[in-house]
Amino acid sequence: MTPHPALSRRPRELVALAGEWRGSLPDGGAMVEEKKDGVRAHYIGGTLRTREGIEIGGAGHILHRLAGIERVYGRPLMFDGEFIAPGGYLATLRHIGQGLRAPEGGTLHLFDCLHAYEWQTNDCDRPLYERKAMLSSLVRIQSDSDDGWTWRAGTYGKEPDGPPVAIIPDTWCATQAEVEQMASEIWAREGEGVMLKDAESVYRRERSNAWRKYKRNGWATRKVA
Repeated sequence: MTPHPALSRRPRELVALAGEWRGSLPDGGAMVEEKKDGVRAHYIGGTLRTREGIEIGGAGHILHRLAGIERVYGRPLMFDGEFIAPGGYLATLRHIGQGLRAPEGGTLHLFDCLHAYEWQTNDCDRPLYERKAMLSSLVRIQSDSDDGWTWRAGTYGKEPDGPPVAIIPDTWCATQAEVEQMASEIWAREGEGVMLKDAESVYRRERSNAWRKYKRNGWATRKVA
């Protein structure tokens, strides 16, 4: 297993982590995303790893896609998201448990990106709304540049089902009632919950309330007129 590029001089965490939502919102509202029920994963230095630094196997299609984005952009990048293997959460745990022997498959659901040096130095002051726009632009540019004919080495044109990467869309919620409604709709289809994020928040490899999670078994849902 290759060493993580930041293990020798890293903060305690490898990615930004969320607190628990208890009903408050930043002035004007927040960006709200569906909380995917997978395993937190980040791409840096050509590898895909969990938040604990464990390398995820069977991700060649994801690595190929993100490395292509880096080539188009011209600079090393860090991508943050949630990895989900075919079959859902338990299948994802089994996939990761197989280590580098895992069969290729799954999707990395992206919600953030930054320059690699910003991640390595833990010093990214660009706001979330700017980083999310950058992420959308990068994925769109790479998709447009794919000629649709060139096979990835060793695949003979046989790729895993589903996209290697996808962007988690965000919705602007200005009130607690709007957050509750969005969460209820996600729970109704057996989803995990939502993530509330301050649009002005910077990226730091630590736990903070700039991002907050709201799950079914979290803060008690209140009826809001």
